[in-house]
Amino acid sequence: MNLPQISALELKVVLRCRDFQASHRFYANILHLPVLETWEEEEGQGCIFGFGPEGRSGTLEISQVKEGARRYTAAFAVPFENDKIDLQLRTDNLDAWATALEGVWEFSGPKRLPWGERWIKLRDPDNLLVAIYESE
Repeated sequence: MNLPQISALELKVVLRCRDFQASHRFYANILHLPVLETWEEEEGQGCIFGFGPEGRSGTLEISQVKEGARRYTAAFAVPFENDKIDLQLRTDNLDAWATALEGVWEFSGPKRLPWGERWIKLRDPDNLLVAIYESE
């Protein structure tokens, strides 16, 4: 059977956050992700951040859906209760991240893991685990 060639052109992760302003500050000011787009509409507000050079290595959308909006569900207002999903960011200078985060945002690490990578772990305002790691 000949299947047509298919490809995924980009990965975009969407996070429905409890507090848009707190999440925006975290991703823009703590993780220093570039803002690619922002919007506000009747049902809520959102922002798209980019990863990598020119934001072309993937995107993260945060949005806060207002209570009463057609897409709203109570789960959007609840913090993450476990680590079933996390966000992992690879860097080439983990020590610079540790220095930048010191006294600014609570984190653990750097810690070397058995497979040789070094990791820092922190939590976003919705309690999502964010791991920043360096491969060796």
